[in-house]
Amino acid sequence: MGQFTGIWGIAAVAGAALLAAGCTATPPTKGKDSGYYVVNPDNQVYTDGKGHCWHVTDTDKTPSDYREECGDQIAVAVLDSDGDGVPDDRDQCPGTPRGTEVDATGCPIEEQAPIVLKGVTFEFDKSVLTSQAEDRLDNVINALQASPDLTFRIDGYTDSVGSDAYNQQLSQSRVDSVRSYLMNNGIASSRITATEGHGESNPVASNETAAGRAQNRRVELNVTGG
Repeated sequence: MGQFTGIWGIAAVAGAALLAAGCTATPPTKGKDSGYYVVNPDNQVYTDGKGHCWHVTDTDKTPSDYREECGDQIAVAVLDSDGDGVPDDRDQCPGTPRGTEVDATGCPIEEQAPIVLKGVTFEFDKSVLTSQAEDRLDNVINALQASPDLTFRIDGYTDSVGSDAYNQQLSQSRVDSVRSYLMNNGIASSRITATEGHGESNPVASNETAAGRAQNRRVELNVTGG
């Protein structure tokens, strides 16, 4: 196999997953550590020239065998009890539910609340920005230019007056207008990861009152990176 460029870890995986990763041999099933296998940086289980999975407690292999096949990079078992990709000795939030996105310390990444662009309004039943909206967006542009690495998604909503299909189309036209204004005033299109109109879905207030409907007609920025 020659020298490997990185230190390989160990993954706790089931036999079926091993086969999917390219392991052609039946992995060991006995022993207290029977679930740990040597993997490469792409999390693929390593197999030797005979198609045998590398198991951390493989009694048929000695350290010298590993050195012969792997150079000086000896596989070391790394325990990751909750399977979040962060070893237990560095995991500050043990027991994280599987599938949860975590940071480098193993703690869940909190999703940021959307930023409601208050004052970004449109002409009645249109996607044309009002002068008040342009003034508000100018302030948004200044803030975005002060954080050049930040990326974001633009979401738009309407109230419940009108049909679902019409409101969906209107909300999309309105977020597209906001996107165009930002781009025409110095915000790179690459920073805008998506624009999506949601129509009358996800109301934040009652549509039974004028004040509530005004709250539901809104544009939001959702930070996606940076």
